[in-house]
Amino acid sequence: MGLNLGVRAHDLCSDGTVDELVSSVSSFGFSNIQLVFKKSFRDFSYEPGFVSEVVSKLGSKDISVAMLGAYFNPVHSKRSVVEDGILNFKKNLELSHAFPSLPYVGSETGSYNDSPWIYVPRNQTEEGYQQTKKVFMDLKDYAESISSRMAIESAWGHVIYSYQQQARLLQELNSDCVFATVDLFNLLYEGNFEKRNEIFEGALSTLGDKVRIIHIKDGDIVNGKLVQLAPGEGKFDYPFMIDCVRKYASNATLIFEGVKKDKMESSLKLMHGLLK
Repeated sequence: MGLNLGVRAHDLCSDGTVDELVSSVSSFGFSNIQLVFKKSFRDFSYEPGFVSEVVSKLGSKDISVAMLGAYFNPVHSKRSVVEDGILNFKKNLELSHAFPSLPYVGSETGSYNDSPWIYVPRNQTEEGYQQTKKVFMDLKDYAESISSRMAIESAWGHVIYSYQQQARLLQELNSDCVFATVDLFNLLYEGNFEKRNEIFEGALSTLGDKVRIIHIKDGDIVNGKLVQLAPGEGKFDYPFMIDCVRKYASNATLIFEGVKKDKMESSLKLMHGLLK
């Protein structure tokens, strides 16, 4: 089965126009994107006219939106920040119906370190889990009420810090509208980097068909620190990883995330060689 390959749109075009984004995405031959309105467009709006322009111009180049990014921190210390994030997420759930692909609306799960979202011990507590679950339960209920779909991403430094916690959350949300994003780099830190193949296969085998977005990047330990690299420039075993995707999560779309423009051609060459 062929796997879908895409890109996070604002890695190719940030703070631009709709035409600039469509041109940049199509120039690399991508047919799928992860789209964040406020990061991709200079003068973005959720008004019907602007959304229709986005849908029409992407459609003219056969570019499908796999996920709308509405990432926010559900455990931020300022309630107003959380409420703004919830409102934006719900607006994106509504917006998803404007796109023929009915994209997933995605978020990570934040950190008690308000910004940046990094590891602090309180993240990995039952308190953090329950606070996060409460927020996503509300979003799940809203997604169900309007027949939209959402995807929750785990990351080692965040509150939902492992694929096991991610699986627990999805099970307890218990909804056909809730799915998973898997990002191997985000599940790693210096202490578990050598177990990266085990962690990736564990995530996909545990979450299974719930996995609908997989972020593509690479990583290595440099001077004792985990650093992100372009695919093929680190130590990720992509032949093994693609085999796992085909085995456990063949409905997922693979999305380049954080890959710089000057690394895109080499990254595409690697992935096309594995996916053919």
